[in-house]
Amino acid sequence: MNNKLHNINQIISEIATKLADSDQHLISSLQQEIDNLLLHGPEDNRGPSTPHPDKASGCYKFGDDPDHYCPHCFDKLQQKIATQRLNRQLRVCPQCRSSLRPLQ
Repeated sequence: MNNKLHNINQIISEIATKLADSDQHLISSLQQEIDNLLLHGPEDNRGPSTPHPDKASGCYKFGDDPDHYCPHCFDKLQQKIATQRLNRQLRVCPQCRSSLRPLQ
């Protein structure tokens, strides 16, 4: 990882020497994004994000993710476990076996 980072920084330095002064802000933006990735990791590996309850299913939703997740597993274990639909109103968690119905 350290060798790859060194190579990336070397390439950025080479590009910076060839860019016009008016475009140097692009290099600093790129370097800032790389530093953020090193500190926090890719977004997918950051762990669970903040859930919002879906009233129509009784499950948690995360951002634009279309899956429905078990609120019990997330609250207790911080695990995003996708639920399975049994019928029009009932979903079940395959891990904890919780039955989830729409919130009233």
